[in-house]
Amino acid sequence: MKRDVIKDFLPVGVGILVLGFSIAASGTAPQEAKGSPLAQDDWSELNSGADVYAAACASCHGADGTGTPKHILGFEAEVPDFTDCAFASREPQADWFAVAHNGGPTRGFDEMMPAFGGALTDDQIDKAATHVKGFCKDDNWPDGAFNMPRALVTGKAFPEDEYVWELESTLDEPVQVQFKFIVEKRIGARQQVEFILPVGVQQVASIDANGNTDYRWGEGLGDLGLAWKGVLWHSLRRGTIGSMGAEVFLPVGDEKDGFSKGIFRLEPFIAIGQLLPGDTFLQLHGGAELSTDTDVADHEIFWRGAIGHSFTQCRFGRTWSPMVEVIGARELASGAKNEWSVVPALHITLNTRQHVMLVLGAEIPVTDADERQIKGMLHLLWDWYDGAFTEGW
Repeated sequence: MKRDVIKDFLPVGVGILVLGFSIAASGTAPQEAKGSPLAQDDWSELNSGADVYAAACASCHGADGTGTPKHILGFEAEVPDFTDCAFASREPQADWFAVAHNGGPTRGFDEMMPAFGGALTDDQIDKAATHVKGFCKDDNWPDGAFNMPRALVTGKAFPEDEYVWELESTLDEPVQVQFKFIVEKRIGARQQVEFILPVGVQQVASIDANGNTDYRWGEGLGDLGLAWKGVLWHSLRRGTIGSMGAEVFLPVGDEKDGFSKGIFRLEPFIAIGQLLPGDTFLQLHGGAELSTDTDVADHEIFWRGAIGHSFTQCRFGRTWSPMVEVIGARELASGAKNEWSVVPALHITLNTRQHVMLVLGAEIPVTDADERQIKGMLHLLWDWYDGAFTEGW
């Protein structure tokens, strides 16, 4: 392909960015369930979460949290089983508070879940949500509060069920555009497996007979990645979670155009997440890239950190999470230097259910900035366990 292919790709990339920003900017106040709870006894004296649940919630959700049968309820909407830890542990308590306060539609669920914000105080609803969280008796499951906003480079400690589309591109010649499709599957309480499929388009330099540098376009498959991650510890009281894992990259990519080095690579790592006061979060990620042939590629160590803060629009609406990552790497070779970059990013929940998300940002070199390019980055995330991509808008 010729140099003017850049002009063909540029409108597409700009279109994606404009679409992401327009969707993100279109958020309005979250919908509320049409009805309030039917007339009831005075609930103002209810002080414990168990008492609030028994009075306001048990008629539909069951005294034991397993849900009242449909033939008794009289409606078709699914009632969740709060004793199922695979379900109950995934969402942060704040989301359950939002649904109880404003009703099912505030998170894209059925309007048969009424809004209790007018009948119960915030404190009562919070106590009831804490009581509901207690129906899961298995402490192996990390709480959904640890599912912090995904950074662009720094890995997460929390295991997920997620599809991720990653688009990254340099801005100057030689242009490198990489797309990754990632499938993440949670296994039980603490494990996750991952499949990574990379595809790239990039300019490949060549020198003509007069010594001038020219570029041609190459495209191809990158090295396939397989990964495992397991949670080592988690404590909601301390607000911390830690995991370890490893990625292996299989040399099936196109070596001719530079999408593969033709060797196996293994990346062991550790990831830590820390919840901080005021909806602030810190994520740390470090490890090594081990080469099976150091004549082709040296071993390398890397370290990454992300700190951010989440803002909620209209109390229960879209969540905006700006963050800054600092990332570094060093080849384990004589004379190698530390390589540093900073990555400003914005994580946005796109829909009402908040299970479709967009992350926008850029990797900006700090060291060797005259040789290394700025890289634009766009990630689209879909937490498919929470529903279909088209649901909850």
